[in-house]
Amino acid sequence: MQWHNWWNAPRTWAAVQATDELASHASWMENFPWTRLEGVAAPEERKPMVDVAALRQLPPALVRERLGDGNYGGLHRRPDREMQRIWQEAVAETRALLQGGWA
Repeated sequence: MQWHNWWNAPRTWAAVQATDELASHASWMENFPWTRLEGVAAPEERKPMVDVAALRQLPPALVRERLGDGNYGGLHRRPDREMQRIWQEAVAETRALLQGGWA
């Protein structure tokens, strides 16, 4: 069995980092046009990155309180053309692995 985290595979992660280095859970990097809730506006502000090590020491209720919307840091949304470019890289990288490129 092989496990593949498509979002942090080398080529995909490079595309994410080339777009915006501040990318995290529930940030812009998970906000694709097809994953958005209709009628929900994303906040415009860029959240500072949380201290993940400190967050791991907290009980779930305090983690939820500290994070609020779940975004660990960064913008909530980027332009669709940037997201499509990242997705295309992720699909190409995953296809290459499925066709025999597993290390």
